Amino acid sequence: MRWLSPLGLIFVLGLGSADAAAAPALRHATTPAARLNSPGRVFRDCPDVCPEMVMVPPGEYAMGSPPTEPGRFDSESPQHRVAIGYALAVGRYDITRGEFAAFARATGYRADDAGCFTVNSSGTAARRNAGATWRQPGFAQTARDPVVCVDFDDAGAYVAWLSRRTGHAYRLLSEAEYEYAERAGTTTAFWWGDAATSACGYANGADLDAKASTGWTARFPDRTVISCHDGYVFTSPVGSFRPNAFGLYDMTGDVWSWLADCWNDSYAGAPTDGSANLAGDCGRRSLRGGSWTYDSRILRSANRDRVTTDARLVDIGFRVARTL
Repeated sequence: MRWLSPLGLIFVLGLGSADAAAAPALRHATTPAARLNSPGRVFRDCPDVCPEMVMVPPGEYAMGSPPTEPGRFDSESPQHRVAIGYALAVGRYDITRGEFAAFARATGYRADDAGCFTVNSSGTAARRNAGATWRQPGFAQTARDPVVCVDFDDAGAYVAWLSRRTGHAYRLLSEAEYEYAERAGTTTAFWWGDAATSACGYANGADLDAKASTGWTARFPDRTVISCHDGYVFTSPVGSFRPNAFGLYDMTGDVWSWLADCWNDSYAGAPTDGSANLAGDCGRRSLRGGSWTYDSRILRSANRDRVTTDARLVDIGFRVARTL
């Protein structure tokens, strides 16, 4: 079986488009709960530091990949039906560095004492870089880039603060919710279809622009890339690529998302109601979405991975959700 770290490395801790797409105008800053039953509606629970949320419609889908899907992994089995029978709001974007900075300023929270994992010169092993933090991950970012170098507890501290700030119960997504929201009604390998070479129009992954960069190849000298140009070497500002049919951006690529689920090697016995699977190895949590370090195989909608909860890496971030 393949077990890769989110950096694509055999790494055992426990066992991009050229121009940013113009974002649609926010429909309203705050919204009473009674008005949230319109799929695709965008809202914020506070007008200043709160992330934009999108109303995702209830529905049912086949979670995982069929045996015939090229590039699939055994951990995506067995494919099974999941029903999301409740109104769900999902972050329109990954939490940005600017949003995480607002939380850190408001609370005095420190998430930069333990460093962040990078890779060695051969690209085959991960090491903790004591000088790398979410403020300085080793490459340039804007306040609109997704925050990276945050671990599971950092993400949990953010959602706890956001819940206190708004009076609403924010949380991380479950694996089932994430795949449902990423697919947005599709059954193909990617939410845009089955063509891997089309990825650069829809997601920030490992592409020819990245391969041509000295900075990128120093980290990943042997990494396979997608044969297209997405315009980015490292992370891209959120919303730089097309949204899926639910109006969600960067559900594929840019950064992995921390999820609430404890890790399981398969879906045997997994919940079918959209809830997180909290049985299993809770020292490791599930990740979804792939990242800027990966080629198309890892950007498939069914792909999943995991890492220990204390891991801070340059390609892991998170987005938030709340049940309405």
